[in-house]
Amino acid sequence: MPEKIDIKNVAKLAAIKLNEEEEKQLQNDLSMIIDHFAALSEMDLPDSKISIHPLGMPLNLSEDIASKFLTHEEALSNAPESKDGQFVVPPSLD
Repeated sequence: MPEKIDIKNVAKLAAIKLNEEEEKQLQNDLSMIIDHFAALSEMDLPDSKISIHPLGMPLNLSEDIASKFLTHEEALSNAPESKDGQFVVPPSLD
């Protein structure tokens, strides 16, 4: 374990209250996570090209095809209410 984690400070920053048992469990869990990250950082990875596909296959993407779109008037035609060329919606905050 690289260093001891101040669990009381972590709990304070997260605005949570922990009892002693929960503090010990969180200490163990966070230490384990940090140890895993430390192990990952020590791995010798090849400089080969990284693929976003799990099997290293090329992605088959479809072409972007332009199509007809709605005019401004058509888009507003089904709106329950519009004003000055814009949709009128109820306020989300009062």
